[in-house]
Amino acid sequence: MNIDDRDLKDAFRALGSSAQTDEYSFHEMTSPTALKAARSRLRRRRATLLSAAVVVPAFLIFRAQSDRVLDYERFTALTGLDLNEVTWDAPSDFLLDFPGRDLLRAVPLIEVHAPALPPDSARSSDSNVSRRRSRS
Repeated sequence: MNIDDRDLKDAFRALGSSAQTDEYSFHEMTSPTALKAARSRLRRRRATLLSAAVVVPAFLIFRAQSDRVLDYERFTALTGLDLNEVTWDAPSDFLLDFPGRDLLRAVPLIEVHAPALPPDSARSSDSNVSRRRSRS
């Protein structure tokens, strides 16, 4: 055993003795004072989570209701970009190109002329609603 091994062994002993002093016995952990402290920590943690669960959505709701609207004219004047004419193509858009893609993007105009329907009040005289069955 060389000097480095002895130093390592001494370091492990010191680590083991410090870990043993940090451990609590069962009786210490289940004493009324320890249980009371654990309950108070749990209550504080729950109160913190509950307040965060109330405050964060309230903050987001009130922040969303602010009257900040993007001023498109000012944006265009500052940047020189008209947002109505700007398009963006991803580097992988060439993968989506296929023959006839422009036809799929166009909306077809289909004109269908449906015949005029008679109003509901003009029923034929041979309908079952107007006739009663006779008993035979």
